[in-house]
Amino acid sequence: MSLASQERRALDRGKDVVRAASSAASELAAMSLRIGAVTVRRLRRRSDYQRWTDPTSLQAWWDSRTQLLAEMIPPGSRVIEFGAGRRQLERYLHASCTYVPSDLVDRGTGTLVWDLNRRPLPDLKGHRMDVAAFGGVLEYIVDVPALVEWLVRSVSRCVMSYSCVTPAARFPQAVLDRARRIRNGYVNHLSEAELVWLFGRHAWSCMDRRSWREQRLLLFRDTSGRR
Repeated sequence: MSLASQERRALDRGKDVVRAASSAASELAAMSLRIGAVTVRRLRRRSDYQRWTDPTSLQAWWDSRTQLLAEMIPPGSRVIEFGAGRRQLERYLHASCTYVPSDLVDRGTGTLVWDLNRRPLPDLKGHRMDVAAFGGVLEYIVDVPALVEWLVRSVSRCVMSYSCVTPAARFPQAVLDRARRIRNGYVNHLSEAELVWLFGRHAWSCMDRRSWREQRLLLFRDTSGRR
């Protein structure tokens, strides 16, 4: 390849980078107010009550995810669902399971109205549950390590969905990816490996892994032998 051709290719690549940066800057500007609001809420450890008290925020297309999560829960389990929303997990669980809903607001009979971003966390151990279920919830928890520490003292299994962070992209895509997560209201940014490590340090193992759209569905179980 001639020197002139190499110079043209380098110039074209430079132009592509500039165009990508310009496009990312425009999108970031459009998201700035939302990003600011989410960032303030994270710093104040506040949940988004305005969003989750609005029934239109609870989407029916999430039900296929809920059904997959239910399939990962053993028959006969006592299950507490955090972020119960429309309570579709109750519908999909095996008939032998016992179901307890929990959410920021009352979702009907038997709801435990708990905010997992508030401290102190409530007494879950006293409810004698086997499985904690999280469908589209962990992304909105400010302190995930503290939540895991609370869970492993109270249940023997945890099933969850999570929109995992993928390997870092180059600038400006990496910045744009993080901004999009924050725009969605996410207040933490973990990879699948980091989630597995958070449970693993308490002698819990990941027993099942599945995919739903761009999210991962994970089942963790206490393998310490203490239970």
